[in-house]
Amino acid sequence: MRATFVRLVQTLRDGVSLFWLAPVIVALIVVPEFIQHVAEIRIGMFDSKEAFRAMADDPRRMVWGYLKLAGLLLAILAATRFWGARSRGEKWWDLRTIAWANLALALVLIIVTGIPSMALGPVIGDDAAGILGVVISIATLPLIALLVAGLVGDRQASLKSVFRTGWLASLRILVFAAVAWVPLQWLHGKNHDWALGADSSIVWSLMIFDALVVGLLAAIAGTAFHHGYEADRLQVEPS
Repeated sequence: MRATFVRLVQTLRDGVSLFWLAPVIVALIVVPEFIQHVAEIRIGMFDSKEAFRAMADDPRRMVWGYLKLAGLLLAILAATRFWGARSRGEKWWDLRTIAWANLALALVLIIVTGIPSMALGPVIGDDAAGILGVVISIATLPLIALLVAGLVGDRQASLKSVFRTGWLASLRILVFAAVAWVPLQWLHGKNHDWALGADSSIVWSLMIFDALVVGLLAAIAGTAFHHGYEADRLQVEPS
């Protein structure tokens, strides 16, 4: 239990360290996030609650929203890749060292296993489809470990091995990521609430801060993917 707690603390610490160890990774999400905020401020989205609701789907901000989502995904994957490559003495941007077979297999299976609950929704109802989706997700939990194995370059892992030994690693990945994701996502939402109707200088300050919050969220989430998967490789300092 102590070792798991120490590894969780390492995850949070190492996630923060990406801001100076690999700022380009953090920038993948911070830059589009801030650009979207610039667009939101310029169209008056933070003038009031009513304006915020009315402009939620405004194409002038949504185009940056799509880029932001892409940047968030890339930043999380790149952060995972960074720690995996670092632990193996490789360059994180060298895509040749990714275990592509494991990564591709995990992606295909994750997509395929998500189809039944979506396809059967109109037949069995949304509630039953939701339950089915949860059951399938739990039954295929080790696919998360296989996905991370591919990103970090672990060619020793296989579909068979992760279903034999990857359950705990997958659970650690989810828990470590959630510990950071939940409070930071809450703060992300509150930043927008605090900006509504505020003075221009406060709005700009909050949105700059918010872009950094989202960058931290991605950095820690990606770090959680790696540290949760390769927890046994992390050195735990003796008491």
